[in-house]
Amino acid sequence: MFKKARKITIKGDYDDELYWERVKRNEVFLGLDANQMRLSQEKLSGAVVGVAGQGGLGGAVAMLLARLGVRHLKIGDPDSFELSNINRQLGATPGNVGRNKAVVVGELIKETTPDVTVEVFPEGMQKHVAREFVEGCDLIIDCIDFYNVDERYDLHREFRRSERCKGCLASTVVGYGANVYLFTRDGVTLEDFYDIPPDTEQTEEIVDKLVRLQASFLPRFPSKSVLYDWMRRTGNVPILAVSPPLGQYLLVARAALMLTDMDVAPYCEPLPPMPHYLWYDASTMVSGIFEFNGEFVNEGEFEDLFGDSPPETAEPAMKTA
Repeated sequence: MFKKARKITIKGDYDDELYWERVKRNEVFLGLDANQMRLSQEKLSGAVVGVAGQGGLGGAVAMLLARLGVRHLKIGDPDSFELSNINRQLGATPGNVGRNKAVVVGELIKETTPDVTVEVFPEGMQKHVAREFVEGCDLIIDCIDFYNVDERYDLHREFRRSERCKGCLASTVVGYGANVYLFTRDGVTLEDFYDIPPDTEQTEEIVDKLVRLQASFLPRFPSKSVLYDWMRRTGNVPILAVSPPLGQYLLVARAALMLTDMDVAPYCEPLPPMPHYLWYDASTMVSGIFEFNGEFVNEGEFEDLFGDSPPETAEPAMKTA
């Protein structure tokens, strides 16, 4: 028997006067004249966007899209909030620890923008979910953790089957910086890019490969060895609280341009598709278009500036239980 996706629909209550009042400060940046501005906002209003993953990037991305005027969102995440999520994730509060992230974000969107319909997929991305999640979407934003390979494969496979979807955006935050990158239907596929078979065990070598393919701009400090030691010790990925908003901005800014058909010259500089990406780092002021190729863009920068890597540090004085 075919397993159906579990879905919770939070129906929006549309009020035309309220809608146009709440989005009116967008308009001057949505076109060359009043007619184009209005048409662009109407495109946003009629768009359907799927945001897979509701963690440090996805929850706030979904909320920003709702504030922008997108009135139909699909959001999904199987995880529940933990205390360590409070440093960066929309909806993460002590009172929400243990609650499903997508459900909480859907409730917040309803409270903030009651004219938005939100379809919540609390199982996250699985084969029986991905097709329904992508169906009808004009754009997919992939905010699934980059090491969840099989879930991302399911999402991207369905994205490529969609004739309606304009593209699939994704982002990674590293240190004080963030990137944004675009998958197209006929371009490089995630499966070919990763070259990792489904159901592959997450060994240290596989994790290192994934880091190099999606987070290839190293922070200026600490050293790569210190970062990798931290990940080995904790079994997790470090994320600075200030960086996700940069990734959120990059994703939603490009989404706005794509949904309004202004993601081309002369309206903007087009974002080249994968394996290229746009990077910006607020600590070093480095920005530009780079390429994922399995190597770190700035390998050796820490050693050039600080000397040899320091010896492995001791366990932190304070640790969470």
